[in-house]
Amino acid sequence: MVIGNGQLANAFKLLKLEATVIFASGVSNSNCTDVKQFEREKRLLIDTLQNNKDKKIVYFSSCALSASDYHKNKYYIHKANMEETLKQYSSSYYIFRVPQLFGDLREHPTIINFIYNSIINDMKFKVYSDAYRYVISIEDVKILVEKYLEFGEQNATIDLANPYKYKVLEIVTIFEKLLDKKAIFEIINKEDKYTLNLISFISFVEEHGIDIEFGKQYLYKKLQEKIFIDRKIID
Repeated sequence: MVIGNGQLANAFKLLKLEATVIFASGVSNSNCTDVKQFEREKRLLIDTLQNNKDKKIVYFSSCALSASDYHKNKYYIHKANMEETLKQYSSSYYIFRVPQLFGDLREHPTIINFIYNSIINDMKFKVYSDAYRYVISIEDVKILVEKYLEFGEQNATIDLANPYKYKVLEIVTIFEKLLDKKAIFEIINKEDKYTLNLISFISFVEEHGIDIEFGKQYLYKKLQEKIFIDRKIID
């Protein structure tokens, strides 16, 4: 069973997962401050947990919660509360903390999509001088979740991310190269970053022979494929 209608939810809808609920209907915008959206997710999660007590529950949270020194806004506090709710109501759960996700380059207000659409539409935007982001594609999240459901321990909280941390300015440069077009942006002198300990995650990937080429070139190669698909759709 899959709860949700977004890209992440749709990635799991063709999978045959026995006795498992994929909860992918949570608030995904880290800038959200809407209490009504937070309450909607909480009610839906509790209802899902109460109606599926005999099933494994997969919940998607945020990697930022794994960095104790990173400032937690209302969104992150909400995600932390949802994790505690899951632990309270479920005896069989997996919490996957994810960073910046990317899939379709035109849907959803992610940093990746924002930069891409700003460049192709000649829109000026702002970039923090010392901002970094971890990333992972939705397709790879699906692959990894499948493997953890098969081989991973239950009742665990797991960070899923490409271990290479990208400077946001580096992401802009990657798009400029792939699009052969200069971005129009203003640099703001501000810091926004955190560091993840992904040693156990990488060990799991290597131990189970998961064929994902993580590293510095990960985003370039993935976006190269995404841009090709996006342009084919436009054409």
